[in-house]
Amino acid sequence: MSRNSHTPRDRAGALSALFAPRTAAVVGASNDTAKMGGLYFQHLLKSFEGTCYPVSRSGGPVQGVASYPSLTALPEVPDLVFVAVPAVAAAAVTKEAADLGVPVVVLHTAGFAETGEAGEQTERALTEYARARGTRLVGPNSMGIYGGATGANLLGLPARPGGVAFISASGSLIESIAPKLRVGGLGFRNVVGFENQADIEIHEYVEYCATDPGVDVIALYLEGIRNESGRSFVDALAAAARTKPVLVLRGAQTSSGQRSAVSHTAAIVSPSMIYDGLLAQAGVIEVEDESQLMPLIEALSIAPPATSDRVAIIGNGGGFATLTADAVERAGLRVPEFSAEVQAGLREALNPLAAVGNPVDAVIDDDGDGTLWGDLAEIILRDDIGAVLKFGLYKDEAESRPFSSIVGEARALGRLSKETKTPILVYSPYGDADDAIVRAFLEEGIPVVRTPRIAGRVLAASAALGTAEKERAEKPATEPDTEPETETAEKPATEPEHSGGGHGDTALPEFESLATVERLGLPVPARQYVSAAELKRDDATVLTVTAPKAVLKVAIDGIHHKSDIGGVRTGVSGDHAWAGARAMFDRFAADGDHEVDGIIVMEQVTADGPELLLSARRDAAVGPVVTVGAGGVLAELLKDVQTFAAPLSEDEALSLLDSLRIAPLLHGYRGSRGVDIAKLAACIAAFSRAFAEDRTVQEVEVNPLMTAAQEFWAVDAIVRREDQDAC
Repeated sequence: MSRNSHTPRDRAGALSALFAPRTAAVVGASNDTAKMGGLYFQHLLKSFEGTCYPVSRSGGPVQGVASYPSLTALPEVPDLVFVAVPAVAAAAVTKEAADLGVPVVVLHTAGFAETGEAGEQTERALTEYARARGTRLVGPNSMGIYGGATGANLLGLPARPGGVAFISASGSLIESIAPKLRVGGLGFRNVVGFENQADIEIHEYVEYCATDPGVDVIALYLEGIRNESGRSFVDALAAAARTKPVLVLRGAQTSSGQRSAVSHTAAIVSPSMIYDGLLAQAGVIEVEDESQLMPLIEALSIAPPATSDRVAIIGNGGGFATLTADAVERAGLRVPEFSAEVQAGLREALNPLAAVGNPVDAVIDDDGDGTLWGDLAEIILRDDIGAVLKFGLYKDEAESRPFSSIVGEARALGRLSKETKTPILVYSPYGDADDAIVRAFLEEGIPVVRTPRIAGRVLAASAALGTAEKERAEKPATEPDTEPETETAEKPATEPEHSGGGHGDTALPEFESLATVERLGLPVPARQYVSAAELKRDDATVLTVTAPKAVLKVAIDGIHHKSDIGGVRTGVSGDHAWAGARAMFDRFAADGDHEVDGIIVMEQVTADGPELLLSARRDAAVGPVVTVGAGGVLAELLKDVQTFAAPLSEDEALSLLDSLRIAPLLHGYRGSRGVDIAKLAACIAAFSRAFAEDRTVQEVEVNPLMTAAQEFWAVDAIVRREDQDAC
């Protein structure tokens, strides 16, 4: 058999071969379904619309299908090869597939990078071999895949076709979700358990699912990304979220500890916070825990998004009404009092004991044919309501209320939801309404949730989705952000030469750091470095920087937070700057605790806006990221920071600033003068671009970035270059 000359060299082609194959081979297939190769081949046979080939050394038929001893012996090159043999054999099979030009190989086999350094080296070499020949790899250690377009079930378990794409770092979560989808009448479109993530990266799966018309909802279980792919990851998620709901559940959110560091950023920003920022930047829905994942998938698959954050709550039982309202408001939504017109309509429909203000305690003894609940919801929707939450004791009612009445309720609510394009959810306080009742509601497009907390979370996600859709519809089309030209400052003639990192230091000396951030596009006040030798000569004529007021900062190798040792003096008259610098030098020299390299004399700027922390660094997995937050002495006290993948657009920089708790101060709070936040965002975006492009700079922290109405200045900086240890 000759090499496949049609092997897709582009990303979309490889992913199409993965999720919509026409031919598939299972290496390790057997008649024994207790073995993985037998089990996976069994499920593939049941559902696959294409041609499947069992590859087995036995040479006999496998589950009634003629087998082949090797991939080379097949009559054609398959689109997809699934490998379920031990690691040593799996590596050889993968190379054979690559030599033949197989577009994609799914390695179910374990025993690679997860076993240690030797396994990692084997995995890396195998990946490089395959990619050099145009073959992409899923796994190793992969749970498998499901491709709904052609019924390619290589998950080793029953799967129902539907509109859910699930991209997971964990096979056990796939096993958990699959039966729940079947109960709810939903199903999979695309599934992949990527586990080791040796080759195909998460954002590639997301990009494919975003463009697949058969996908209604994308769910992702994430433990981390690789290869500095943060910007690609954010872009893929953001693009997907513009067309369909994207849910992200994260694992590995805790850390065994923060690294020891001299920068405020490293002390504040944990790896988990970086991922929080990436998901916020992408505008996706973050799922708090596994218990919320299925309810969110269900609700966002079958119900329209909420049109606002205003929620109406109706049901029987004052206590449950109150607890449900509390949970909804804790989720950040509103439970507004109904208008007089709506309350009058509800009173007319209910008995005098009913509470009709919102939440509604209907005090109904007999639900009749169930349509009354649809009538009540219809009255409520005369007000500006974004979603309706109906609660009921359905487990008890299954014994005391005819099932036909519950079906009548479900149909009435479902009809109203479709007509008004308003989501209506049902919450059962006792949690376990039986499957028949749940299906009755789901079939009418009414999601069923099990706890008030989950109800609140689902409604909040629905409202966020609806708001985002509305904003996109209302936002006029604009040209993409263009990169403004930035002037590169020349190196100051008086900058001293330092090697950086001497005496165990981990960053450039401050004067060099300030020059670097200026080169990266941040404004820095006028300044001059006066060396110890110049100060000892006491020649005031060497000081050429002039300013009405000056700031003096001692320069000591390895000391970055100078205020901690009394090494910063502000408000010094420009006429007395030399005398002040000499006095500071003499004081430290007399103490004898530190060897002073010199004094930095800097223009003192007038800044009446909030002090900010602005930093950028290169994360080994995520790549370049930018952090912005409250700065100065409040940096570690408030820990009010947000981190986005770089480079940032101006819109992203603006969103980042607005996400901070101190954002009202930037806009002007209670009569105070705010800053030009659009100009500030443009400055941060330009800095992020310059940092992302200059790979010689590994880490930058500016604290504080001082702000005024129209101007901003970096007045203190720590910079680490590529040959230095982490700050």
